Amino acid sequence: MATPLHGRIDSAIRTAKQWESDKSLLTEIRESIPMELLVPELVCAREAEWRSFLNDDDDDIAAAVGVGAATVAKSPYFRDDDVNFEGDDLLLKRLTLYFKSEVMKWCNQPPCCNSTCTGNDDGKKMESKGMRGPMNQEEKTGGASRVEVYICTLCNTETTFPRFNSPRALLKSKRGRCGEFANLFGTYCRALGFDTRYILDFTDHVWVEVWSVRQQRWLHADSCEGLIDRPNMYEQGWGKNLSYAVGATHDSVADVSKRYTRKFLSDDFQTRRREFSPNEVMSDQVFMQMNGTVRQMSNIVKGRAEELDKRAKMEEKFFNTVQSSGVWDSEYKEGRISGSLAWKAARHELGKGSDTSKTEEKKDRDDKASPGETSFWVESFLPSPRCQNNELTIAVRPRASKGTTWSIEVNGVPCAASLANGVAVVIVDELTGCILQSNAYLDWSSVASFLNTVPDGRIVALCSYIGDEKVGEEKNESTNKINCSAAKFGRLGGFDYDKVTSSPKDFVSFVGRLAFYPTWSSFHVSSESSSLEVSIQLDKPAASTAYKLRSEKNTVPAAVFTRLPDYIMPLNTQLLASNYQKRVAFEAYMEKDSNSSAIVGYTTRSEAPVYLIQNSAFPFRAANGPTQMNAESEDSSWTTYHYLPDAIVPDDDVVEEKNKAKNSGTPNFDIPIADDYFMGLLGSQLLVKNDSSSTPTLLDTSNALANSRLVALYFSASWCTPCRGFTPMLIELYNVLKEEVASTHGLEIVFVSSDRSDGEFQQYYKKMPFRAMQFSQRDLAQRAKSLFGVRGIPSLVIIDSLSGRIVVPPDESRREVHQACQYGEKAIERLFYSWLDKVSEESKSMIDILALSCAEADETAKTGGGNTKAEAYLKRTVEKETTSSSALSKDDIAIRVKELFPRLVAQGLAPNEAAAEAIKQATLQQSDTKCKKLDAGHMGGESKVVTQCDSAVTTNISVAKAANIFYSMNSDDKNRALTVISTAQKYVANVQKDPTNPRFRNFRLSNKVFDKITANTGSMELLESLNFSVFHSDIDFVASIPLSVDLELLGKVLDKALKKYQST
Repeated sequence: MATPLHGRIDSAIRTAKQWESDKSLLTEIRESIPMELLVPELVCAREAEWRSFLNDDDDDIAAAVGVGAATVAKSPYFRDDDVNFEGDDLLLKRLTLYFKSEVMKWCNQPPCCNSTCTGNDDGKKMESKGMRGPMNQEEKTGGASRVEVYICTLCNTETTFPRFNSPRALLKSKRGRCGEFANLFGTYCRALGFDTRYILDFTDHVWVEVWSVRQQRWLHADSCEGLIDRPNMYEQGWGKNLSYAVGATHDSVADVSKRYTRKFLSDDFQTRRREFSPNEVMSDQVFMQMNGTVRQMSNIVKGRAEELDKRAKMEEKFFNTVQSSGVWDSEYKEGRISGSLAWKAARHELGKGSDTSKTEEKKDRDDKASPGETSFWVESFLPSPRCQNNELTIAVRPRASKGTTWSIEVNGVPCAASLANGVAVVIVDELTGCILQSNAYLDWSSVASFLNTVPDGRIVALCSYIGDEKVGEEKNESTNKINCSAAKFGRLGGFDYDKVTSSPKDFVSFVGRLAFYPTWSSFHVSSESSSLEVSIQLDKPAASTAYKLRSEKNTVPAAVFTRLPDYIMPLNTQLLASNYQKRVAFEAYMEKDSNSSAIVGYTTRSEAPVYLIQNSAFPFRAANGPTQMNAESEDSSWTTYHYLPDAIVPDDDVVEEKNKAKNSGTPNFDIPIADDYFMGLLGSQLLVKNDSSSTPTLLDTSNALANSRLVALYFSASWCTPCRGFTPMLIELYNVLKEEVASTHGLEIVFVSSDRSDGEFQQYYKKMPFRAMQFSQRDLAQRAKSLFGVRGIPSLVIIDSLSGRIVVPPDESRREVHQACQYGEKAIERLFYSWLDKVSEESKSMIDILALSCAEADETAKTGGGNTKAEAYLKRTVEKETTSSSALSKDDIAIRVKELFPRLVAQGLAPNEAAAEAIKQATLQQSDTKCKKLDAGHMGGESKVVTQCDSAVTTNISVAKAANIFYSMNSDDKNRALTVISTAQKYVANVQKDPTNPRFRNFRLSNKVFDKITANTGSMELLESLNFSVFHSDIDFVASIPLSVDLELLGKVLDKALKKYQST
């Protein structure tokens, strides 16, 4: 039976299908998009280097690679929040703005079509005369379902506004309202190769969603507003009372309403949905039926179907999680931007914001601006475990330019981000050069308190930047002045806090050493952004210094170097190996391979290779994959292992063989099982045995099922021949799960007997390791049979222990157990986790919350909360201050002035200014009787200030240089170079055949074909020079040919590189 839903859904599908039907239109649009304006940082320098490579111009290559990256013009569509997006996601963000400002024009009323009429170009003098159907050929060909008719009040000329649905007609007219915007913008997205779906909001708005391969989620994109990833905009910002939002592609359809509301479960929201469907069950059935139909009609291939199913499962989990919270993660109070004021008011889309609310918002923001700290996902990192000559370089850039920039780098490793109106602080180990801590603070008082806890001798880098939004009086009253005195920074030799607070300058940079005043210590305050660069000769590490691999769970590196080579462990073995086996193989590689000196660790998960990492891997990031509780094994979450000084790695952070590990993989929280339900179902007590041969004893049902994630009721009897054949298989499954997969938080089986006598029951149960209902409780057993529809035996019902709901009905579970036992332990393990995956989203969310809470507690303990070993290394014991302190003598001051003067001149100060500054700094300690005289120490080095610097840019490596490095790393093996380049060439050629097909652009690093690239040392740098992106997903690392790449130019580069090695 058709419902109002069917027509709306069908309309959305028809729009999405149009995007696929005109390939020539997609080509025309793709060629018109100015990538050099949208994402110049992604294409300009790289493409300039490619052209130089094709022209054999080495000088131009050096210029393109060395200078071009730093001098690329900023995109006119750049915004400060671009830092939150990378690669294709950044392209989408800029494309949305470009489309709004340069492609489509919003049309409230059309301008007068009379060329001689003046004064009505904006359409404000037009008067509506109603609407009609399409009449002429243009209107019919353009798919105009209706035509608005207007009369010019100045010249009385009739003008029409056809509401075109054809993307080609829209590309010609380039005007419309939200429907036309979304339709043509969706076509633009598909033209570039974005996997795009059309979103139809039943309260009369439309937009699109784009699948982010990098983030593994759909991104909201509204081209009318020029915004992406703001799903709260409509409900929270515009004040819309939503009901349905339908998401449609040419081969799928889904109800995505839950992404755009946090009131889905409210009575008002459900009432609005009942206008289109009688209940949620019927609604789900309509979407399932229409999704199946559209898939069938589009002849969807198996791989695409599996990908869409995977996305739907991830999306449903997310939807249920956010609905259970009932609140938005962020605020959005602005009303609608597009459209006239009257039009927005008529649609009730002005928003809930007002002057009062904005005042309150500012007050809330100010209230939250209290002193605090933030840090990276992982703070500690060892940039160079085997650095030559113990050299350390530190660069401090308070803010080189707007947008993404790292404020502090240690040996080229970014370890602090720019922080407007705050202070970034990095602590470096003086023995090893290890980055120990990276924090950000909102005021100098908090900085001083933190530094007071850091041991003497540590190297300190800090920077402060007062943002542009603080102007005039507000800027001069920066929070940097909060309750602090120069005495609190007495341990920082060369740091002048009085100058920080008295100077109107915006940028503060400092590198020094706690409790020392070395010659390389440098302090710089400026009104212009400058880079402070310091080179330090570290002390020789003590003989006792040792390094150890530290594990960072649910963590991935920013980049991978290569995978573990086959001669250590073949790829197929890596995919099947345990965590312990991978650790042994990695340690063997570090001992044997000549390329291992630059390796700082590795990252892996179950059924993935061992990916080696260098210092380009930092900063680490949170993994997007499944949590430990929903993973298929204890190793299923991404874990990154990296070397750190042994002193800050917990003693229990080890990888052991599974059967030797203590409490390996055992979650440390209790499952809140439905006690009352199971006691009512099975009785107050169950029979339990320690093993199949022991004597059963009675135990309270709640204790007998404690910490079981699933409960299986096994209906069976000794007189049943099929039962006697199935029982041994079920025992095998039970034992494998208990011994190898999940000793707790696993499956518990309860035997429900259908035997004719207690004696038969006892004899049969003697063979089983399960729990069992008492034979005397015949009434409960019969009721359980009726409840679960058991009509024959053997029968197995799998139940969610939290909710009591059926997970797997008896007609499926018996067959699944039989198949799993045929294929061994791995199949049994997969079956168990497939059952877990079928439990309700509410139960999954509850387990996720418990797991996350415990993970946070564990991490707190590991990083300091309970790790006294690390605390002893990272924190000092603060002694009580003494009241007496010897002041500096005149000779001391004179010596210090002589040391400071040439360094200040070298930093760019005029001789007179340098002399005055040297005297001021040298007498700084003299003016404070509590400040001790600091020794220079014996750590050598030098510093310099680089003015007029641009943002911190990682220099692009050229194709020629990357190829040469790859060649040398692989023992000048021409065949390896040819294999890598020819494989990359094949992937690019596939994309060239159909640039709009997302399937051809993304591939796992470990797939058999792409592994011809991945397996070779230096291949990732070569891919980088070819503009490939590499990032992680929940399953593997993924290589991607970005949508911004000039495929024709890249093809030519690969052709030339291939010919070069073929002729070698």
